Amino acid sequence: FRTRSIEDHLSGGPRKAKPFDVQDEASPRSLVLGGFLLHRRRLCPRKRCGSGSWRGGLVSMLASLLCVAAFQDSRLWWWLRGAGLPAFYCSRHAAPFPVPNTSDVEEVRSWAAGLVAEMTEKEKHGMLNGVGWLAGVQLPGYYVGNIVAIPRLGIPAINMQDAMQGFRTTSSRMIGRVTSWPCALAVAAVWDEEATWAWAKAIGEEFRAKGANVILGPSVEVHRTAFGGRNAEYITGEEPFLGRRHTEAYVRGAQEGAGIATVVKHWVLNQQETDRKKVNVYVSLRARWEVYYPPFEAAVKAGVASVMCAYNVIGGEQACESSETIETDLKGEMGFTGFVMSDWYAITSYRAAAEGTDMDMPGDDGYFSHYTLSRLPAGLLDEKVTRVLTGMSRSSAFLNPDPNTTCRAGCNCSELLVDAIGTNEEHLWLTRHLAAAGAVLLKNDPPNASSTRPLPLQKGHRVAVVGSACDAKPVDSGWVWDWTAADYYVVGGSGRVLSSRTTSVLGGLRKTDLFLRTSLSDSADDAEWAMIGADVVVICGGATTSENYDRSTLKLDQDAFIAEALQRASKLSVPSVVVALAPGAVVLPWHRQADAVLLLFLSGEATGDAAADVLTGRFSPSGRLPVTLPEDEDQAVQPCRGRQVCDYVEGLKGGWHLYDGREVAFPFGHGLGYTDFKYDVVQDWQDGMGSDGAGWALVVKVTNVGALPGEEVAQLYLRYPNFEDDHRPEWELRGFRKSPVLLPGASHELIFNLSARDLSVWDVPLYLWRIPTGTFGAFVGASSRDARLCGVFGGNGSSEPMAACASNQWSNLWWRTT
Repeated sequence: FRTRSIEDHLSGGPRKAKPFDVQDEASPRSLVLGGFLLHRRRLCPRKRCGSGSWRGGLVSMLASLLCVAAFQDSRLWWWLRGAGLPAFYCSRHAAPFPVPNTSDVEEVRSWAAGLVAEMTEKEKHGMLNGVGWLAGVQLPGYYVGNIVAIPRLGIPAINMQDAMQGFRTTSSRMIGRVTSWPCALAVAAVWDEEATWAWAKAIGEEFRAKGANVILGPSVEVHRTAFGGRNAEYITGEEPFLGRRHTEAYVRGAQEGAGIATVVKHWVLNQQETDRKKVNVYVSLRARWEVYYPPFEAAVKAGVASVMCAYNVIGGEQACESSETIETDLKGEMGFTGFVMSDWYAITSYRAAAEGTDMDMPGDDGYFSHYTLSRLPAGLLDEKVTRVLTGMSRSSAFLNPDPNTTCRAGCNCSELLVDAIGTNEEHLWLTRHLAAAGAVLLKNDPPNASSTRPLPLQKGHRVAVVGSACDAKPVDSGWVWDWTAADYYVVGGSGRVLSSRTTSVLGGLRKTDLFLRTSLSDSADDAEWAMIGADVVVICGGATTSENYDRSTLKLDQDAFIAEALQRASKLSVPSVVVALAPGAVVLPWHRQADAVLLLFLSGEATGDAAADVLTGRFSPSGRLPVTLPEDEDQAVQPCRGRQVCDYVEGLKGGWHLYDGREVAFPFGHGLGYTDFKYDVVQDWQDGMGSDGAGWALVVKVTNVGALPGEEVAQLYLRYPNFEDDHRPEWELRGFRKSPVLLPGASHELIFNLSARDLSVWDVPLYLWRIPTGTFGAFVGASSRDARLCGVFGGNGSSEPMAACASNQWSNLWWRTT
């Protein structure tokens, strides 16, 4: 309720047979009930309005009643809609935007400071405090986040919208007008920075078309617990280096490619949803800089406009009020020149402005009131506004406004926000391509020695398609108000984008030349009947996830059915293929009984078409796991609960290293294709050839030695000097390269460049990055546990040339699925 637009109440139309359906007509009853529910989401921040207090509930209820009254009186409605806007704001003619004629950071800051000097104090305050929300309800005509324009100075409004699966659909009328993209984790599984860049650019173009100039993303938290409710939204997966590369590509794609400002989030150590406003995280400085900060560093390097501070507590300080992490680390050591905004209602005290947070969102909690901001230390107010202008201008978000629109926060934005069409045929093709490229083939074994692999499915095959997840329905548009509702295609929460074009696995297969027989009841008996006479059976399972909650289990919803269906397939000697639609890491206790397993992380509207493309071989699978799939749930770290101290005792061994030394179902980096590749060294390690003129470089050749076309993702892992004494993981990802599609017999050279930063460790006493002395071990392989080429470089002449790995020397890396 807190995060949806009331504009849906005004859309009219026939009422649907669902309780509290407020999409098609005003529902005063739901608004009153919402008042009480909203209070539970901390609408009233002061202690006297704490959780459960009668004052807080009364405040929320009265606000909702005011909204109800507004439906009956259009004058009151328009007064509410314009609450917090300056006089004559909507009608005032805007001066031309004074574009800075430089890209140099310091010169842009100087330009911004000059513009700030021309502002009144009230205008400065307006640049730091959001508008468009009343008692936790988003008002009509406003984006999810809004900062008022200053027309007399030509400064545009800041219009912000969520985020990681595209332009968030907060109204049923928006559904189908934007693309429902694969989730960030699905794009991370592509292991291709160019694909990430193209994805971010396309999303940015849709934001532009919808009148927004800020994406509230990317989300870049490194996974710690596999149960994390928002893991699907994090482009990092379990690996900070993977996160660095994808984050930089995303920021540059959106800002340089589409001229849309990005907001990297959530700063910082926000690895869980359970008790997310209470959990008190303790992490060593070394682990912060080496495991959890790197994706944010990459965003800063790429020129990200803003950083969003999180809900959690860090070492006893709320994240938006932690001067150590914001002022010392982010703005100081990393050199971040943009602005820090709060997550929605994340601020808990008036200290936030003084401790480093520059903007309060959504702005109706009173913490950045005129009274508070006017009492900041001398110069701090101007510094904050300067940061806002610097971040927005460097991102190009203020450039090239649409001359035909009069939309500014709170005025004339409804048509763009709700009705404008952002998607197009090119984007629909790209979303299908990304979903297929991110699909991970976990297993593809012949059922017996005399048979072939079950995938790809052959033309004319008789295929049994069984399980309810094969034709799962997406969230109904009539329930768009339930912001945490999720399905097997999109996340629940602020990152959700619903579509009227979503295809199921069955829907995708129906477009092929296969002969299908279906059973969609999750009944093993019905499934067995459908399998009789089939050449292969496709069994589907799925799981959902949502913001606000961590997952209670890592199993698929149909886990028991899948296990039973596999037994029936084995009894009938029908080759079996399981398609898993997953929101993150999952456990697959039956994976040894399946002949093939294809995993798609939540892949948006093109899920079914992409699955069919991979299953039939129209698209050769090339996705790789950005997370580990554990053997059982007990291997995964559980979320911390309550106000307890959440101590990251694993230190540097977080992410996929939590599983080091243990048997897992499928390791980090794993993924198969429909062909095989051979690895050879073209040029051994050369010093001084890294991407920054320092570091090292290696050239590797991959050759397709199979019978079908395919792509390979070669991964470089390093072993640092004295890793044991340093309490480091033995092997750490420091490079990856993806080949183009190679025909059988074709080869391609891949260059691995290691910069000085890639070789460095964080020195806590010196508070800087340094390269350790000694030799580095290295292997290039197909996953974190599949080494192909091994060697040693650096040090004092003790290098070992890269060559095919000797299994006795590298046996701790070898892994198999059976």
